[in-house]
Amino acid sequence: MTIQDWGAIGEILGAIATVATLIYLATQLRQNTRALQATSMDSTTQAANDIRASLFMDRGITEIYRKGLQNIEDLDETDRERFRLIMTNALWAFWNTYTQSQLGGRQSWNSQKNIARRFLSQPGGVWFWQNYRTEFEPEFQAEIDNILKQNDK
Repeated sequence: MTIQDWGAIGEILGAIATVATLIYLATQLRQNTRALQATSMDSTTQAANDIRASLFMDRGITEIYRKGLQNIEDLDETDRERFRLIMTNALWAFWNTYTQSQLGGRQSWNSQKNIARRFLSQPGGVWFWQNYRTEFEPEFQAEIDNILKQNDK
């Protein structure tokens, strides 16, 4: 066997090693992507759970939430601010779900649209969205506006 034959064998082995490495890296990347999506879903779910927990664990907060959704004018200045903070937290959770589903291609946002519609269609939700929508990115604003327009149909 000549040096050229050995060189050709070395090139073939190098090519095989390169392909094997690329397959391994692709597999690792896929696994990492799945792990990140699972972590993202967990954090999104936990944020929503935390909001719900604060509502059902504290009767006073639940009352502020209910009154605020029905008629913001029924709340004094302090409770109106508390209602605004509840709504801000909830909308941040929706925004997070929307953003994560846009980045990861997950359909979790589709399951949250009806909740967002129900939430923001009530008088206090309308008040909140009219006054604080600019605290969110324009793309998310447009998404919520489209969801709310579907109510008008």
